[in-house]
Amino acid sequence: MNRVDIATKEVKKMQEGDDDATVTQLATAALNIAMADAKSVQTALYIYMELADKFGPTPILLNGQAVCLILQDKAEQAEDVLQKALDKDSGHPETLINLSIVSHFLGARDSAKRYTAQVEDSHPHHPYVVKMKEKEKMFDELSSALLANR
Repeated sequence: MNRVDIATKEVKKMQEGDDDATVTQLATAALNIAMADAKSVQTALYIYMELADKFGPTPILLNGQAVCLILQDKAEQAEDVLQKALDKDSGHPETLINLSIVSHFLGARDSAKRYTAQVEDSHPHHPYVVKMKEKEKMFDELSSALLANR
């Protein structure tokens, strides 16, 4: 949701109903990431870590941890967590996308390209891939138009 104000109200309702419910914890973590301040991101990281301790480290929980680490400028740690997620599910699209992004942060362009190609090949209809293809097409069209006007 792109409306943190509305999400905050909904999460508060969920917390009033059952603060300890897993879905409430996941919604709280997602909201904290969207808020993006240091305290909120740290709280989200703790939530994902606690859920991973409780239910096991699933790719979704590991990706949540990695996003928090990225927001804390801890790309190397995020990469380690994402590698664990990749070990659990080598085709998980969010893991591949996040590994591509972290690889860019770390200057590993070949790895970033490899992860991007892998998610494009295995999940061509994923919203990230669709948006990226749209942006590539727009770039190509604008480049062609600029070159034609020279």
